Amino acid sequence: MTIMTAVNYLRDSPVKLECRWISQSIHLSVLAMLSYSLLKTMPHHLVGNAVLAASIFYLSCIHLHRQIYHSDDYALDITGPLMVITQRVTSLAYTLQDNLSQKEINSNTKVPESSLVHRIDKIPSPLEYFAFTLAFQTLMCGPVVFYTDYINFIEGARIDEKQSKSANEPSPRRAVMYKLMGSIAAALLYLTLAKKYPLTVLEELTDPTSEVSRSWSALYLLWYAYLSTLVVRCKYYHAWLLSEAICNNCGMGFNGYESDGTPKWDKMSNVDVFGFEFAQNFRTAIASWNKNTNAWLRCVAYSRGGAAWRTARVYALSAVWHGFHPGYYLTFLAGGVFTVAARKVRSVARPLFLDSRPKKLFYDFVTFMTTRIAMTYATVPFVLLHLAPSLAFYGKLYYSLHFIALGAMLIPERRSRASPANSDISCKSSVASKEPHEPNGDTNGNLKIN
Repeated sequence: MTIMTAVNYLRDSPVKLECRWISQSIHLSVLAMLSYSLLKTMPHHLVGNAVLAASIFYLSCIHLHRQIYHSDDYALDITGPLMVITQRVTSLAYTLQDNLSQKEINSNTKVPESSLVHRIDKIPSPLEYFAFTLAFQTLMCGPVVFYTDYINFIEGARIDEKQSKSANEPSPRRAVMYKLMGSIAAALLYLTLAKKYPLTVLEELTDPTSEVSRSWSALYLLWYAYLSTLVVRCKYYHAWLLSEAICNNCGMGFNGYESDGTPKWDKMSNVDVFGFEFAQNFRTAIASWNKNTNAWLRCVAYSRGGAAWRTARVYALSAVWHGFHPGYYLTFLAGGVFTVAARKVRSVARPLFLDSRPKKLFYDFVTFMTTRIAMTYATVPFVLLHLAPSLAFYGKLYYSLHFIALGAMLIPERRSRASPANSDISCKSSVASKEPHEPNGDTNGNLKIN
């Protein structure tokens, strides 16, 4: 008994854990150095594609290693920071690819002065590059920092006329306190609900003799799934709001002034809690979740290649970036189908409810409830991770939302006046993810997804 106790202590001792963490943290430097080597050696018109392929391959190897050799509760996991570094190096590579290749091809073309603010005219020095890729403020859980935003922060660049004329630096105190209180509230809500609505209960659906399989109705199962996924979201809210508060407290994330002169500190914002929880359509919910990752996906996937497969590229890259658990792919498959179906239904149904306020309020309530149900239905596999409980959950609900969405996709899409496409595909900053909503709710193919 004494020998076994000693072995267990050595296995889980702080020294052992520290050594394991150090051995894993080496991957952060290896991925950064690999990407920088490609930046220096690859042709400018291919550097973005090369860095994306190499970094995703490296990240995938680490994902598979963790998935095969470590349990789900393994504490020392380096894949989270690696995912953040992957976002940083690929966004930088594609910005260089866009700007440097354009400079080579159109060297005599005068670039508008407004676009010069976000241009990168040369490959960063090793000091600039590694300071950017290993910036500690958002390394653990995001949000992703784009290179131009980071350099402007380091150099103290003034971003508008009001700031340059102001004698005092804008204070982040109010924004930091607000986000810190939101982070604490999310943590308290998690601690309150975690034991009442554990996700492990949903895993009992694989056992036909369990109480969940035998006695729970589909409606109650959906309600329980909503509460248990809310518990999981609270962990993300806590981490992201705390990370954003850290960024703002050091001066990162300033985004100009409101019309009344109030400073905005939302450039490093990763989540709009109320925007997600009270969204009235699937697109708004997606755009409110992991917002800077949406901007990254638009930069490296959505705006590249033909328009026909934009949605598929975004969901495929997002799934691989997260890892290889089957639950991720079930969620993103459902999300892709629901996004297309919701766009078609919205284009047809929404104009019918705009002629009176009561109709519009009824439409808003129905779309809010539908979005909550669809989001819960789609995201349960994402948090369960494994295939068997995810399929059991869908089977308990008879795959109903899948069939409804597939049927809705057969609706002819309503044609609206086409707006000019955004021809600027360079991933310039986190502001690139902000797109105006169109009057009739037609997204014009502008998809954002985590």
